[in-house]
Amino acid sequence: MQLPFLSRPFSSAKQSDDDGNAHNDEPRRPDPDLLVELAEPTREDADIPPRNGFEAFGLHRNPFADSIDPRLFYQTHQHAEALERMLMAVDHDISVGMVTGHSGTGKTLLTQILLERMDPDRVDPVLILVSPGLSRTGLMRDILAELNIPLPTGISRLQDLLRLLGNHIIDLHERHRKLVLLIDECHLLHAENLHLLRTISNIEIPERKLSTILLFGESRFARRLEHPSYDSLRNRMYFRSEIEPMAPEECAQYVKFRLMVSGRLKPLFSEPALERIHELSGGIGRNINKIGMICLLEAKRRGLPRINEDLMQACAERI
Repeated sequence: MQLPFLSRPFSSAKQSDDDGNAHNDEPRRPDPDLLVELAEPTREDADIPPRNGFEAFGLHRNPFADSIDPRLFYQTHQHAEALERMLMAVDHDISVGMVTGHSGTGKTLLTQILLERMDPDRVDPVLILVSPGLSRTGLMRDILAELNIPLPTGISRLQDLLRLLGNHIIDLHERHRKLVLLIDECHLLHAENLHLLRTISNIEIPERKLSTILLFGESRFARRLEHPSYDSLRNRMYFRSEIEPMAPEECAQYVKFRLMVSGRLKPLFSEPALERIHELSGGIGRNINKIGMICLLEAKRRGLPRINEDLMQACAERI
């Protein structure tokens, strides 16, 4: 699954009312061509950023939006290490790589950064977001759909779907390309699906593996893989990374970075307020965003130019 800002452009169909003659007792319908012309921004309008409600703080976007915008990606040393290891897995034809961490530490955002950094001339990346209860056939259909591989009529058996994918992987190899599967929320996969991924990783030639599978999930997934039944999958993982919550210094830099890329260069949070954010958030990025958003809204409501410890305490009681 590719997210909107990294996927192919969506096709869109413009809908307009049919032209017709207006009667005296009916409202005249506007000319559709005129509506289109009025809706299109002028050059001057295009240069004006949309209002977000935080302009009084010098912000041209919400720095704490609940999104996976790569522009807001703050790279801790742990994120940098995970990126490096996953790219090494791709470059050196490693079967399986894995990144785990607490919920909200930036694993999904990491998949987007990887999609941007992989070489498009030699890699066909596919991102799959796992949903609860996904079956083996469902997983295979998702992969084939993302690869734009049509399913012939009557093809429904798992073995047939695997054969289609295997043929595609070999075809990619003959064109000097390789498949990279990024599986997000992998902790939701059933055991049968994990064994299916191991089977896909076995597609190879004598010289090397023909695909790389990168798994992204919560920390409990790594503990689950310690069970002996997953030895064959775990032994294929040459590169693994665990993303821990941010330390107080990283938390403060995270907040300052997001404010900076959103337009605010001067300090907005006092140092005691930043320390309090870390205490409340536990160093989890998603929690930091939630607290930061609540503080911005409260400061805006009160007409305050900065966020201090007193405001933080008032907001903490609402979290």
